[in-house]
Amino acid sequence: MSATWILVADGAKARLFAVEKDHSIVELEDRVNPEGAASGRELSRDRPPSTHDSFGHGRHSIEPHTSLRQKSAEAFARELNDVLEQGRLDHRYGNVVLIAPARFLGTLNAALNKHVRACVTTGLPKDLTQADAQTILDHLPI
Repeated sequence: MSATWILVADGAKARLFAVEKDHSIVELEDRVNPEGAASGRELSRDRPPSTHDSFGHGRHSIEPHTSLRQKSAEAFARELNDVLEQGRLDHRYGNVVLIAPARFLGTLNAALNKHVRACVTTGLPKDLTQADAQTILDHLPI
């Protein structure tokens, strides 16, 4: 179980790698979040019309607003947590390295359960989702 998994992700795409014993890197799978790449206009197209009620239980103007893009990123991060959790339960890795742009890295860290979080050894705030395997390996502190 001493294998290391590397999750390279942003809000729209995730790639999962394993570092082999000879320090080579193998891509295990990739996932796409179609809503993560959609523009704000495309995301709001399917949104039901909002109503504003001056009285009663309407929204208050100073309530925090979570954008549809952020909600989509949070859902994608939870999906990635599930993938990592299943790998942990199957004893497929011992350590995890997370590589993501800073904003999504925070979203991802918030979505990880305590068992997966305990396996995370490094979090790199970089956008390497389009990088080749060797470039990703070059960024690792292993």
